[in-house]
Amino acid sequence: MTAPKTRNWSANELPDFAGHRYHLKVHGEVETSATNYAPKLTEHVPQGFNPRILLLDLTIVKTAEIGGQVVAFRSADYDRPTNGHQYDEVDILFEGNVIERIKVNHPKTAAAAAPKKPATSKAAKKGGKKKPAKKKPAKKKGAKKAAKKSPKKKSAKKTRASVKK
Repeated sequence: MTAPKTRNWSANELPDFAGHRYHLKVHGEVETSATNYAPKLTEHVPQGFNPRILLLDLTIVKTAEIGGQVVAFRSADYDRPTNGHQYDEVDILFEGNVIERIKVNHPKTAAAAAPKKPATSKAAKKGGKKKPAKKKPAKKKGAKKAAKKSPKKKSAKKTRASVKK
């Protein structure tokens, strides 16, 4: 038998309100061929050699004798108590073969464990690169005053000479 179509898988390890107990909640959708069939998730026996990966078997079970021949996606759910950060992945197996690999989310602690971004300058936020400042040659204060006085003297001489004429 070929594996059924599946979609929208998620696995979340959530704490209770007090934060003392955790639950792993696995959810997905599985396509069934009739309304009297439903997907079911159970723990695979034996579990694999990696204790950080939970193995779940997906089976399609008959829930009633009579059902309409309607092909549709139906919800498949699994809930299990854990000790917090017990699993990294959940593998969904159908007839012994892995059909889905889901990364376990830890929403309560994901924000606390995320590394903080380094502070950036305003120029970096705008997207432009900061231009290096141009270095001006150092001038001596005495030379600067002399340069300013000398043009005034020349202009004063010119005006005196023009007045004498």
